[in-house]
Amino acid sequence: MAADDLAAVLADRPYPGRVVIVARTPAGLACAYAATGRSEASRQRRIRLTDDGDLRVEPTVGDADDPLRHYRAVRRTDRFFVFSNGTQTDPVADRLAAGEPAAVALEDLEYEGDPPIFTPRITAVVSDDDQVWLGAAHRGSADRASSDTSVTRVGALAAGEGMLLSTYRGPVADPITNTGPVPITSTAATHRELAEQLWAALDTERRVLAAGFVPGDHLADPVLLNAADSAG
Repeated sequence: MAADDLAAVLADRPYPGRVVIVARTPAGLACAYAATGRSEASRQRRIRLTDDGDLRVEPTVGDADDPLRHYRAVRRTDRFFVFSNGTQTDPVADRLAAGEPAAVALEDLEYEGDPPIFTPRITAVVSDDDQVWLGAAHRGSADRASSDTSVTRVGALAAGEGMLLSTYRGPVADPITNTGPVPITSTAATHRELAEQLWAALDTERRVLAAGFVPGDHLADPVLLNAADSAG
């Protein structure tokens, strides 16, 4: 499959839902995460660095905790870096910490219980030696309620190459769920530029939050972009 520029891939996905990216820049491996929203509740979110050193998606209005919208998005273990679009971040990280191989830790996940869309649960795992796995748990079919899981072991990435996995593709009014990642190219020189390119490529009316980070630095210098910070 030929790789398209990050902006071109997202132009074909006007409502990508949530997005995970792993790419190699001249500075090394970099990761990015983003969330978009159609409803007001989905747009009333932000991402922040917690006292525990993780990144968490939280509400900007009130303190209600909706597990489909609010969750730990990024967590570091001793040897792995896990980020996802939902509450599966913690169980995947726990499985890795218990010694399970990454591909096994990404199995047995369920899609989100949000009919009629049934949003996939997408997860990225990056090891300290730059190995990358991307997992997607999605509904088997309209007639089959069980969950199918695909795990992609990403091969070596050259500078400027990456992989993108989003929950949706297709039109805003009728999004189509995704089952696997697509290759991308990017001119980003750092994790900051990767996050900024991702943010710029998202629809300004629906983008909610984005983050960029280096998997090996224990979230020492994450880039956090929140639409709520520029609202009003």
